Amino acid sequence: MTAAGPVAGAVAFSIGIPASSSEPDLAGTLKSMQESAAAAAGPYEIVVAVNGSEEPAPALAGVRAFADATHVPLCEGPATPNASPVVRVLRLRERSKVAAWNAIRAVARGPVVVFADADVRVAPAAIGLLLARLAASPTLAAAAGREAVALTAGDGFVARMAALPYRFDFSNVPGRLYALRTAALPEPMPAHVLHEDAYLSVRLGRERFVKVDGAVVYLRPPTTWGEYLDQRIRNELGKLQLAAQFPEMLRANGFGATPWRALLRGIRIDEYPLAALSLASRLYARVRARRQARMCGFDRGWATLPSTKAWEA
Repeated sequence: MTAAGPVAGAVAFSIGIPASSSEPDLAGTLKSMQESAAAAAGPYEIVVAVNGSEEPAPALAGVRAFADATHVPLCEGPATPNASPVVRVLRLRERSKVAAWNAIRAVARGPVVVFADADVRVAPAAIGLLLARLAASPTLAAAAGREAVALTAGDGFVARMAALPYRFDFSNVPGRLYALRTAALPEPMPAHVLHEDAYLSVRLGRERFVKVDGAVVYLRPPTTWGEYLDQRIRNELGKLQLAAQFPEMLRANGFGATPWRALLRGIRIDEYPLAALSLASRLYARVRARRQARMCGFDRGWATLPSTKAWEA
């Protein structure tokens, strides 16, 4: 598929990227997504929802740099250009990933939206594999990629500990890359949701989504203790919120069982200290999350983790 010239008719799929206005390297993510989308069949659009009041917004600069470098048409207004590929930018003053997700879902023209985080890289075949899996199974609502951690030679103990769980399947929708049928979730996601991929897991039910091993999405782990614990506390708060505010869905569909047998078999002896500290950190984060939920409820804004944005050239 080429980027030349307008095409008639609807797009085959949309790519949706919620991006904080402070996102430092959105151009790199967009280039990775474009290369993967080019290997898939059919015309497509990229919809980026830049959320947050920061001005000038590094995320907007990243979108524009990507469009300039790739000659992909860029639309920053309400018009919908009849071209493929095309990058459409939505601007939200509220800093909210869920609000950005809902905005993308509301305007996406494709019958399937491939959602991705703004700070990832994807394998060249990833998007095509996700779309093919949905096409082969009409009853599926979503197909998710396999998350893999990209470690560098300079990453230390914290990064390696943060990377450990990604080797195992926790039976939930990995939120960094997944393809969702737009008809499968017609209503907006509740605006107060903290853990959007956990919400999708219990909203859809395990029988309606599948993971595709070959559709790999690469992420950078937190490399400092502060960022690692912030990430863990937010995840635990999201789980507590599911239990407190969506108990019926949680009872009906469950969420993310820990694969203890696979963990015991898959962790090497030299990784035991990592595993032990990871479990201890999880317990600590759960205690902190319960305390925060009792004192402040679930109102916790999205905290940027700078080390997870640190991609090498």
